[in-house]
Amino acid sequence: DKLLKKRAKQLKKGEKINEIMGSWKNAASGKDVFVWSSKCPRPGHGSDYPVVRSRGLIPASARDVVDLIQDSDRVMEYNKMSIGRKDQTSLTTTGQSSVHCSETKCPKLGVVGEAKIMSSKSQPPLTRKPLEFKTLFYARQLHGEDDVETDGLAYITVGRSVWETDEGTTDGSDNSTTRCEIMLSVNLVREIRTENGEVWCELTSITHAVSPGVPVFVGKQLGLVAAENYIKDIRALFEK
Repeated sequence: DKLLKKRAKQLKKGEKINEIMGSWKNAASGKDVFVWSSKCPRPGHGSDYPVVRSRGLIPASARDVVDLIQDSDRVMEYNKMSIGRKDQTSLTTTGQSSVHCSETKCPKLGVVGEAKIMSSKSQPPLTRKPLEFKTLFYARQLHGEDDVETDGLAYITVGRSVWETDEGTTDGSDNSTTRCEIMLSVNLVREIRTENGEVWCELTSITHAVSPGVPVFVGKQLGLVAAENYIKDIRALFEK
């Protein structure tokens, strides 16, 4: 908030911000990573846990970043807490639909983009058991009719937890992990073209997760740290 207030004063005075930055409101710039947290406005399941948003610049194209995010084999390259992620089921027809194709719809689901169910495990600090997630993941390219400000290509990925039973529970077959629930996970990837013609992108991430056994105040701190590191670690991967 302090950085954004300082920027607003600079712009009001007519000063130019000489850093890579998108043309939209609260765009990230330079090496800064913005992190926000908020509670759900309505009571209900998971409302005690914070919703966390982070935003920062990545020195890579939007296509390269969304390819990285959806590739389960590469998660451990940037997520230091991950101990693996696997694609369990592809819901869209391979070869007939793609995250980069906006014209061909999957004949099975009738949507563009790619959808899959994946399982993952992570080991955050201060947790006794690894945390397990089973997630429905969807990704597609955005266009003008989606009403998202961009300077070029843009993509969105959306995820939320799925369960093995109709009651929203696990099948109880694995007691070695703690099953967590992702209420919402979103990545918005927007390209930015620099003055010298380089293509970068801005990554905005929103996460709302419920972690049984983790106190809410601990979950909030972990969420803020994880959100900032998520941007920084992906950036560092492309800076190599």
